[in-house]
Amino acid sequence: MRSTAAILVCAGLLAFGVNALEAQERIRLTGGVQWIGGTRMQVMTDGGAAVAIDLREADQTSYQALRAGERVVVDGVVASDRSRVIARDIRRGAGDGNGVQSP
Repeated sequence: MRSTAAILVCAGLLAFGVNALEAQERIRLTGGVQWIGGTRMQVMTDGGAAVAIDLREADQTSYQALRAGERVVVDGVVASDRSRVIARDIRRGAGDGNGVQSP
């Protein structure tokens, strides 16, 4: 009886973990910084879209010296409300020039 309960609990946790991962849409943005302030940044992608970036989960050293106009590559996930990208990694540089793409 205990082993059956343990198997059901493990199966439930695995199913929950898979759903949580699928809910986070990973994305890579390449473009120029329009503005940056506090824990937010706006990037104009190479495709011409202005995208709000949430910086709270990114390493502060990756963005603390960024200036408007600098080229960046932002790896992150789309927020559940789809209003912004939650940055996980930010790198300076031209990137690949392809705009928005999946990693």
